[in-house]
Amino acid sequence: MSDALQELEPLQRLIVAYAKPSDRSRFALLFALDSRFAEILRSTSEILIGQIRLTWWRDVLTKPATERPSGEPLIEQINLLEAKGESFAPLLTLLDGWEVLLDDFPWEDREFDNYAASRGGGLFETGLARSMTEAEAEQARAWALWDFARHCSDAAMRRSAFERCQKILQSQPKASFDRSGRPLSILCKLMARDARKGQLAADLYSPASAAQIMWHGIAGR
Repeated sequence: MSDALQELEPLQRLIVAYAKPSDRSRFALLFALDSRFAEILRSTSEILIGQIRLTWWRDVLTKPATERPSGEPLIEQINLLEAKGESFAPLLTLLDGWEVLLDDFPWEDREFDNYAASRGGGLFETGLARSMTEAEAEQARAWALWDFARHCSDAAMRRSAFERCQKILQSQPKASFDRSGRPLSILCKLMARDARKGQLAADLYSPASAAQIMWHGIAGR
């Protein structure tokens, strides 16, 4: 897990710490891969180059371990966890979500829906290591839109994504994650706080946020 943890931001490391011990390696790898896909988009000015780099990861995930390239710590971690029985098939759905971000802005409903269902669904299903309930799938969609809003530089797109997130949270029942989904319920807790206030927090790693994460991580409330 150490190689994956090194790629995580401090907030992600704190969240992973509240996963069940048996699940921490999976969550660390999941967040590290999601961050790696984000970096590909941030560092790519040509759509074709971004598509090629994401396709490289798609090829990695669809090949057996013996055919994957060596020397990449995250690939080695994938191989290790798969050998222990983990399944990372939902990561292909996560990749679908990142590929939607290669589409030109502004987006219409189709692009927002495809992005939210794929990125949120792929990340949450990988984290839970099982199929999601309908309520969990809606929370996953809302989280993806919230995270998009937090990182998008286009003001109109940021506002539209956040409004869509709020609409889902207002119209759908709240998911109740069990102990195995604690890192995901922490993300949803932070999202719900922003949605309730009607604005995106400037810093998720503030002392107040850290305290909320620690309390929820311990007590689940």
